[in-house]
Amino acid sequence: MFKNIFLASYPKSGNTWMRAIISNLYNFDKDFNLKTLKSIPLLSIKKNFDEFENKIYSDNNVLHFDWVSKNIIDCQKILNKKSNHLNIFKTHSVRHKKFTNETVNAGFIYIIRDPRDVVVSLKNFIGISLDEAINQVVFNRKLMSKMHGAQELVSTWELNVQSWLNYNSVPRLIIKYEDLKQHTKVVIIKIMEFLNKIHRLNINLSDQDIDTIIENTSFGNLKKLEDKNGFKEASKHSKFFRSGNLNQWKDILSNTQVQIIDNNLQPLMKYFNYI
Repeated sequence: MFKNIFLASYPKSGNTWMRAIISNLYNFDKDFNLKTLKSIPLLSIKKNFDEFENKIYSDNNVLHFDWVSKNIIDCQKILNKKSNHLNIFKTHSVRHKKFTNETVNAGFIYIIRDPRDVVVSLKNFIGISLDEAINQVVFNRKLMSKMHGAQELVSTWELNVQSWLNYNSVPRLIIKYEDLKQHTKVVIIKIMEFLNKIHRLNINLSDQDIDTIIENTSFGNLKKLEDKNGFKEASKHSKFFRSGNLNQWKDILSNTQVQIIDNNLQPLMKYFNYI
């Protein structure tokens, strides 16, 4: 039985871009398109709990968060047992003991992004003000995401990042969005080596193959694919692949807004050399 791997991050930190890269690594012999990303689905969806009885729902036919938390380890056991290949799941959840552990999880990749850029991206994607986005990222410990009939506890940027940093009982690869942007090839090689190591896979691509993946999954090409065929993960406020630039916050956030973020998230921002 395979154990699963998580591709985790706070929202708007590059998770979908990373899904594109990894799905292209696994399906290199096939034509790349945005549908390829379906090979790395969200774990916390209603469909994954079809075999469970006595489900408990909250509003709008969404599975109750407490019920999901109680059953999500068993859910992973079932999904792992049913699968004859490696499962990689996307998540924006904080990592708590009820969410996953080493009995079902082989390891994880966590993508972290400068929270000041996260605020700007979140503001555009959700269609809220910058101050509202800052409140979510910095202060809202009870922030939930609600997708496909289930919920995840996202919490704050700080608690989300720290929860995965504290999870050290399985192999892990922590990647900065900024490194992925500036040193894409180096990071892709690290990802390939990590996946090969923890699951004894044999992804063995040449430099030319990796260059092709970089071209396929460049932000420019992802935008072109979304413009041409659409992308179901876009919002009503913004296309999904909108900008992706580094340090966009410098031209958008006020000094007061920057200070609120820096002062409240200082330890982790210093740890990752954002300040």
